Amino acid sequence: MRNAVAIDTGKDEEHIVSVILHGRPEHRTAIERATDTALGVERVVQDELGKYILVISAPTARQVMQQIEALQAVEGVLSATMVAHHTEEAEFLNQEIELSSRLLAQTAPDTAKIISRSTT
Repeated sequence: MRNAVAIDTGKDEEHIVSVILHGRPEHRTAIERATDTALGVERVVQDELGKYILVISAPTARQVMQQIEALQAVEGVLSATMVAHHTEEAEFLNQEIELSSRLLAQTAPDTAKIISRSTT
């Protein structure tokens, strides 16, 4: 069986994943520096205890996995776990999406609740 990470579909794609990263609070500076400087990595949520929610975007699944492996190698990182993976053809990423007034009326999620649920 071929490794799914190595399969090349031949399409211009973008792989978007969410990652929960747990790190030691005393290594917060190094972890944040690593996430800020990593290509395609966005730190979405974080707390004082060393928990982070990241979004990683790359043209291939292999590149996404390389970013996750690089984050796992940062001193103080206890774990970096992919929790969702979405692949989209690049041509569709630039299309505008019309949002309904119902969606626009929703409030932003409480990030503290998201983090606390990820650790229970």
